Amino acid sequence: MRTLWILGLCLATTPVLGQQGPPPGVQMLQERVMQQLLTTYRTQAGLTPEQDRRFTEVFRRSLEQRRTLQQRERQLWRALEGQMRPGVAANPDSVSKLLDGVIAQRAAQVEQARAEQREYAEFLTPVQRGQLVLMMERLQQQVEGIVRRRMEMQGRPGRMPPDTMPRLEPPPM
Repeated sequence: MRTLWILGLCLATTPVLGQQGPPPGVQMLQERVMQQLLTTYRTQAGLTPEQDRRFTEVFRRSLEQRRTLQQRERQLWRALEGQMRPGVAANPDSVSKLLDGVIAQRAAQVEQARAEQREYAEFLTPVQRGQLVLMMERLQQQVEGIVRRRMEMQGRPGRMPPDTMPRLEPPPM
């Protein structure tokens, strides 16, 4: 069952090039996986009803914010890849702006994670926050391993380009 959830999350979080949102059915799978993650965390962390209410509120809001930031970053990577096509001269001004945009998006993601962590600190103990960070990090590592093995089986060893790397929500800082 655990492998099924990890595989589902892997498939659900792998962006499909050229799409603005998830393909049909993926959003429902993402929701199921996130619900399972939330249930597991709630049990492990021993949240009180009030902590649970606030956690759910912050987690869901933060999830939407991260998805928006990640979508924008994917758009920037696609545009950069479009500029860097072999045999076609890239526009230096466009490349510079796109690189600046990628860096700005990553900085925005870090700041968003910091803000989220400040909010969690208002109602979760440091131990509960640590449990959440570790759970998210372990899940991310498992998904990356599954994707890497899947790519190797398809004959594409090596590192995935940034635009096609599955993006889980970054662990809260």
